[in-house]
Amino acid sequence: MKNAIAEIMREFYEEGIPEKIHTRVVEYYEKARNATSIIGMRRVGKTYVAFHRIQELLSDGIPLERIVYINFDDERLRGVSANDLKLIGEIHAAMYPEAAKEKCWYFLDELQDVDGWELFARRLVDSNRVQLCLTGSSAKLLSSEVATQLRGRSLDVEIFPLSFAEYLTFNGLVKTVPQTPFSPRTAGLLRNAMTRYLEEGGFPDIQGEDLRIRNKLLQEYVNAVVYRDVIERHEISSTQALRYTLDYIIHNYARKISTRAISGALRAIGASDNRERISEYLQYFVNAYLIYPVSIRTDSLAVRRTNPDKFYIVDTGLIRAMTPKNDAERGWLLENLVFMHLRRGNNKIEYYINKSGGEVDFLVTDQNSKSRQLIQVAWNMEKSETSNRELSALRLARDEIKVKDCFVVTWDSEVVLDDGIKVVPVWKWCLG
Repeated sequence: MKNAIAEIMREFYEEGIPEKIHTRVVEYYEKARNATSIIGMRRVGKTYVAFHRIQELLSDGIPLERIVYINFDDERLRGVSANDLKLIGEIHAAMYPEAAKEKCWYFLDELQDVDGWELFARRLVDSNRVQLCLTGSSAKLLSSEVATQLRGRSLDVEIFPLSFAEYLTFNGLVKTVPQTPFSPRTAGLLRNAMTRYLEEGGFPDIQGEDLRIRNKLLQEYVNAVVYRDVIERHEISSTQALRYTLDYIIHNYARKISTRAISGALRAIGASDNRERISEYLQYFVNAYLIYPVSIRTDSLAVRRTNPDKFYIVDTGLIRAMTPKNDAERGWLLENLVFMHLRRGNNKIEYYINKSGGEVDFLVTDQNSKSRQLIQVAWNMEKSETSNRELSALRLARDEIKVKDCFVVTWDSEVVLDDGIKVVPVWKWCLG
């Protein structure tokens, strides 16, 4: 095993990191005697965020010899034990004895595949001479688990698929993200880009692929989550109910979903309908960063229990790959996109039911400033029935909980109403 570790480390020092690294809009946290944990669903680009940090260190004058990078997903490291991990420091010191005496940065990808990795990681964190960064699949690098294993001394960096702004630069549609006011030409470009973004989504590796390949890749991403992050990890032997639960969520995203409803659907096909087990399945998919629950805004535990959560999917392109295209559901797709944009911020996101029973899609509380916004999502506001429903629910909620900033995010409508409610097109709102 020593020879394998030495060979992999030598390759890193000879080849370095990839030349072309697209800069993600990510706030990377680093603190002495704390680990940085890069978390998120598979294939969202966690490893490249680590590479970008290495690139920054090199630009700041830190020599490559003071950086250690190992990907434990390498087949040459199959069978590596916790006892073998101490070889990393020994090999590094043998290669670069002077560099090893100074502060070094360790980037360990998929370390969680090694049984007993926790003690090794803890020793690195306790050291004054090592700054540790852990990256890996969500199945093995959940923030709660890392915090427990490292005694709370870890800083999370959560990675998502490309945002709309990142999508624009990643695909070379713009050199820099345009700012308002937009020229007619720029506005047209952004509208067209949003059409593509809504359909294709933001997973980096599917950008530029044709529809058939894109859908195949995205379906494989979901299969990887199901098999590796849920079935294998939780040792689930009977998978019919598990798979149906996920299928139900994907086909009913952005809507309130109860375990009772899923249980009834499972009973209808003769599958196990245990509601407690269904709740566990939902949590497994949440832990794998595939789905996100949103609860009702209330201070009452009883009210929260009687009102089901709404569930959103990590990426609209993934939804398109997993469900038949249905333009009647484009409003739900838009709502999912808006949620994921909000989720990228440090926001608490809830839905709100006013005293008349009208629903507002999102009550958003900024965790830093504590400022709040109410946000409705509607494909368009052309029909008076739609406009009246969305605006009346929003206005009553605004009066009840005293929220000043109110928005309706649409596909392409834009106006500021007399009472200050702003109707904003999604392509502009995502860049705001």
